[in-house]
Amino acid sequence: MELMINTIDDVLPQINTDNGICVSKRTNYTVIDYVFVTKETFDTDMALQCRGLKFDLDGRIIGRPFHKFFNMYEKEDPSSVDWSRPHTILEKLDGTMIHPVMLGSEMVFMTRMGITSHAERAMALASPQVVALCRDLLAAGLTPMFEYTGPENRVVVLYESSRLTLLAVRETITGRYLPYAELARIATKHDVPVAQSHGTIENIAEFIADGRALRDVEGYVIAFDDGHRVKLKADGYVLRHRALSHVHLEKNVLNWVLTGAVDDVIPLLSPKAAERVLEYQSLVEEAISQQTAKVQNFYEDNRCLDRKDYALAAAQTLPKHLRSAAFIALDGRSARDGVHGHLAWAAHSQPRIDQVREFYGLEWSGDDLVLQDEG
Repeated sequence: MELMINTIDDVLPQINTDNGICVSKRTNYTVIDYVFVTKETFDTDMALQCRGLKFDLDGRIIGRPFHKFFNMYEKEDPSSVDWSRPHTILEKLDGTMIHPVMLGSEMVFMTRMGITSHAERAMALASPQVVALCRDLLAAGLTPMFEYTGPENRVVVLYESSRLTLLAVRETITGRYLPYAELARIATKHDVPVAQSHGTIENIAEFIADGRALRDVEGYVIAFDDGHRVKLKADGYVLRHRALSHVHLEKNVLNWVLTGAVDDVIPLLSPKAAERVLEYQSLVEEAISQQTAKVQNFYEDNRCLDRKDYALAAAQTLPKHLRSAAFIALDGRSARDGVHGHLAWAAHSQPRIDQVREFYGLEWSGDDLVLQDEG
């Protein structure tokens, strides 16, 4: 997608920062990126470019990574697309997008957001060949983009070794994407990995069905020579991504445990997240058993009392959170149902969980399981 951008002043008058696009001034550069999305966020061609644009202290553009592009069916029906237009099917790698910029005389790597820990790790990983490619292309007014993948940078798909793979190259000022043949030639010349091509689409319905059924990959990007791009993600990846996106919240994990969904979710999670969820499941089930035993023992000792005296005994003997379960037992239902129901009430929100945490000994840490920025 071509659109001339020489300086930040070419962009600012054409964007609305109320729609999620943010202008972030750093010490020696500025980033224009979106931080949330509304229906109006990407309603102009310039807004589509605001996905990690970088400018130096003088306002000159120094980095132009991918424009915002969308999933299949998200913005257009595949049946309305002319698939005879020149294009290439590329494997969509599952890591962090990285691109270089020159800050004065120093070359640095950045993600969409700028210099981040992911960018610094990628810079340390970069081979001499990758560094040489970056310097050559930056000097020619081009922005190369890589995907940083590896076991230490896992999102959903597990890669056994760390790698920077060349995804695309854009003219920094015009935004024009180099066609895949040129991309492959540059990668071969510099002896760096390049995104794998899977040819072109012959039958769109078959392509979508086959792409959605893929396993152990994220999916595909269809890159048109005119710059238009569209994503197709495998159904399995989407499910795993959704599960991982939710796993850091304790209320979601508690709901999985209480509704018996853990067995269905576990295959979608990374090994680290799966282990954490299973540990939490054991903790919750043990807590339910212990609390149920307390209620059951009280019921056995007091079931002969009339309802008024039973209530008085419950108030004197049981903690408040177990009293409703005691009456559930008195009414002929399982005490476990009462305890389970109390936890189900708590699982509606994190503040409720925090209210009952000490009663059930709940412990959950999921911050390190949050999906990282996909770049």
